[in-house]
Amino acid sequence: MANRQTTTSGMDWNTMLGLTGRLKRDNEYRDYLLITMGCYFGLRIGDLLSIKWSDIMGKEELQIQESKTKKLRIITINDKVVDAINVCSNELRLKDNHWNSEYVFANQWGGQLSVSYINKRLKVIFQKYNVRVQNPSSHTLRKSFGKHVFEMDNQSERSLIYLSEIFGHSSSSITRKYIGLTQENIKDVYLSL
Repeated sequence: MANRQTTTSGMDWNTMLGLTGRLKRDNEYRDYLLITMGCYFGLRIGDLLSIKWSDIMGKEELQIQESKTKKLRIITINDKVVDAINVCSNELRLKDNHWNSEYVFANQWGGQLSVSYINKRLKVIFQKYNVRVQNPSSHTLRKSFGKHVFEMDNQSERSLIYLSEIFGHSSSSITRKYIGLTQENIKDVYLSL
């Protein structure tokens, strides 16, 4: 039997916004922040989990060295993410001296959460809130970002070039596959003209 990769899909942006709103309403602050930051930053999960409160509190930009590529990435922190950071830091009652070195997504001992924990947690969240995505995992957040950027720019080649750079892909064809743009989608574009 050949090795088969399991394909994960991204969320529709309105679905993501609805989910984060419900998580906030239900006082699930870390999950709310995880999904918000994951979908707005488009980072690999390992890089997202390495973020400390001092990297984002009161900041306009997140500067992070990507673990896979070792490239410095500078991300402008969107107002919606700033709001989520502020809500979560207030609700989690972080003190100025406490958040400085703590991971945003810390385990009970203050260490970094594992990717496998996040994957299991996301499956629980998606099931609980009836969010339908194909094979939910941490990739769902990054793919949701990519899908939204692509759709916001009218599914342009330019957006694929931007995403290739952001994702560190060697070509826009890899990015097309990553965000789930299939030959069937391309055929639909031609048929819709």
